[in-house]
Amino acid sequence: MKFSRLTLSFASALLFVVGVVAHAQQHEVKTAKVNTSSSSVQLGNKVIVIPAPEGYEEATAQFKQIKDRFSATEAPENDMLLVHLPLTDCELLRQGSNATYVQYTKISVLRAARSLNVTSAIMTLAVEELRKSAPAFLDPNSPELQKIQRQVSRGLSQADAKETKVDFGKPVMLGEFNVKPDLFSMLLLLTVKGTVGGVAVTTPMLLSVSYVRVKERLIFVYAYRKFDSKVDVEPLKLFTEKWTGSIIAANVTK
Repeated sequence: MKFSRLTLSFASALLFVVGVVAHAQQHEVKTAKVNTSSSSVQLGNKVIVIPAPEGYEEATAQFKQIKDRFSATEAPENDMLLVHLPLTDCELLRQGSNATYVQYTKISVLRAARSLNVTSAIMTLAVEELRKSAPAFLDPNSPELQKIQRQVSRGLSQADAKETKVDFGKPVMLGEFNVKPDLFSMLLLLTVKGTVGGVAVTTPMLLSVSYVRVKERLIFVYAYRKFDSKVDVEPLKLFTEKWTGSIIAANVTK
C-alpha cells in the first residue's frame, strides 16, 4: 500500500464538511430511535468497537438521509463507517427538523486497508507521510485540492438537483496534539464557501483529523466544530482526546 494514499484522510474530511453545508438546508424525515451508544465494524478478520462520544448518538443507523448523503460525499477510495451527532441534533431529526451541526464526527477507513495488518512501523510511516504531504495537499493551488472542489461541486449539484459550487479557501494547519504510538491528531481551520442554488453559504469549521491504530487496523477519526472564535479550539481538542482514548480502550484485548 502506498502511504501517499493516506492523505485521502484530508480529502474525506473536506468532502464531509461540504456535505453538511448543503445538507443542512434540506428537510429531514422522521424516524424511530434505535440504540446507538456503541457500534461495531468489521475490518477484515477484526471487529472494532466504537463507543459513541458522551452525549452523542450514531446517526447512520437511524437516518437514511444522513447515511446516503455522507456516503455520497466520502472520498471514493475510502469507506465511511460511522457518523455521530449530538443527542439534541438527533432529536431534531426525529421531529422532522434540521440538525444544527454545531459539532459532529465521522469515522472512515481506507478501503484497500480494511484487512491490512498495521504494525507499529507502518503506523509510524503513515504519520510521517501525513506530516510530509499535508502542507502541499492543503495548498489552495494544489491540483489535488482543486480536483476535490470540482468533484464536490459536481456531486452535490447532481444530488440536490441544483447548481452547487464549493471553495475550500486556504485551510490553516493549527498543529499536532495527542501524539502517541497508536494515535496521532492534527487540528485544522477551514472556511468553506459555497453557492447552493444561487445562495451563498460560508461556514468556518474547526476539524481534528486523527489516525487511530486499534487491533492492527488504522481508522480515520474526524471531529468537526463550527468556529466562532479561538475559544472553540480547546473544547474540540479535549473532545478528540477523550473520544479517541475511549476508542483505544474499548479495543484493548483482555
